[in-house]
Amino acid sequence: MRAISALLTLVCLTGSLFAAPAKAVKPATPELMYLGVWPHTILVIDANQEKIVDKIDLPTDIARTLLLSPDCKKIIASTLRDNSILVIDLASKQILNRFSLDSGGIFTRLSGLTIDPGGKLLYAVGTDITKKTDRFEVGEPKLVVIDLDAKKITRSAEFGKEDALTSPRTNMKVSPDGKFLYMFRQSIFIYDTSTLKMVKKIELSKAEAPETSSLSLSPVEDPNAPEGKVVGIFNSSDPYVHQRIFGIAEIDLATQNYEMTPIGPSATSIQPMLMSPDRKYGYTVAVNGTHGNRVTEFWVFDLKTKKIISKKEFIGRTRLNFGITADGNKLLIYNAGYQVEVYDAKTLDLRSTIDLNGDTVSNLLVMPMMHH
Repeated sequence: MRAISALLTLVCLTGSLFAAPAKAVKPATPELMYLGVWPHTILVIDANQEKIVDKIDLPTDIARTLLLSPDCKKIIASTLRDNSILVIDLASKQILNRFSLDSGGIFTRLSGLTIDPGGKLLYAVGTDITKKTDRFEVGEPKLVVIDLDAKKITRSAEFGKEDALTSPRTNMKVSPDGKFLYMFRQSIFIYDTSTLKMVKKIELSKAEAPETSSLSLSPVEDPNAPEGKVVGIFNSSDPYVHQRIFGIAEIDLATQNYEMTPIGPSATSIQPMLMSPDRKYGYTVAVNGTHGNRVTEFWVFDLKTKKIISKKEFIGRTRLNFGITADGNKLLIYNAGYQVEVYDAKTLDLRSTIDLNGDTVSNLLVMPMMHH
C-alpha cells in the first residue's frame, strides 16, 4: 500500500508540475449604472457584479432626474425639494457645479429635463410656484433654458394656443446639431432653440398609418439608442370606436422624418422600449388588468420585422420602471422598492436582486458600452 500511495503522490505531483499554467482570467470590465435613492444619495452599481460599488452623496436634496453629459464624463442631477442643478464629475465623484433655481419665495419646478449636444445648456418645462401669505400660487408652465455656466435660467418662452401644455409632464430631445428641440406629447412639437419658437408640429393623429385620434410617445434614455434618433413605443386609438393599439415609432431628429408601425392591441400600460446593443431586439414590460387581475409580462420584439417574438409573465410591482444593461444581457426592474430585480434577457428568468438600502427616487442612468 505504501508503494501505491507513493506512486499516486508522485503522479499527482508530476501532473501538477507539468500541467499547463492556468490561463489568467481577465476581470470583467465594470459596467456602471447610476440610481438615486432616499435620502440624498446616487448609488454606483456594477451591472456585471450585480452590486453597489460606490456612492455619491448630494449636499442638497434627493435626486429626481439624472442626465448624462454628451461626453459621458459628468452627471447632471436635478433635485426635488430645493430645485437645484448639480454637475458631478464621474471620475472623481466630486460636485463641479451646483445652484438652485429658487429665489425670493419663488420655487421653480422642472420637468422634461434634457441637455444640448454642447453640454452647456439644459432645456425643461419650468413652473414657478410663489409662496403667498395664505397660499401657494402656481404659475403657467414655460419652456426654459438653463445655462450651466451662468447658473440660472437665461431664457424662457410661454406656450401658445397651438402648443399649449395639457400636462407639465413631457419628454424632450435636442437635435444632433443643437438647432431644434423636440417635445413629445400628443403630437411632436419642434422648437427653434435660438428663439424658443415652435417651427413645426408633427400631428401624429393625422398620420396615414395608423389612423388615430390620439397618440402618445414617451422616449427615455436608452444606452443603446442610435445617435440622433428616437425609437419607442407609441399608443394610439382610432377616431371611431376608440380601440387602443400600440406600435413602434422611429423619429430622425436630424431630418424630422418619422415612421410608425402598428403592431397590435395595446395593453393597460406599456413601459418605454429599450434596445439590445445590435438593435436587433427591443424589450418592454406590458401590464394588463388591474389589482387582482393584473398580469405583468416582458415582451421581446424583433426590430427588423416589428413583431413580438417572445413573452413571459413575471411577478411585477404595482409601480415599476424598466431598464436594460448596456450589454443587453440583463433586464432591470426598479422603483417603488428597495431592490433592483435583474432578469436574464435571453431566458427572461430572474437572476438576482440588488439591495439598494433605500427607496428609489430617480431614473436609472446606464453608461453606454463605448464608455466603459
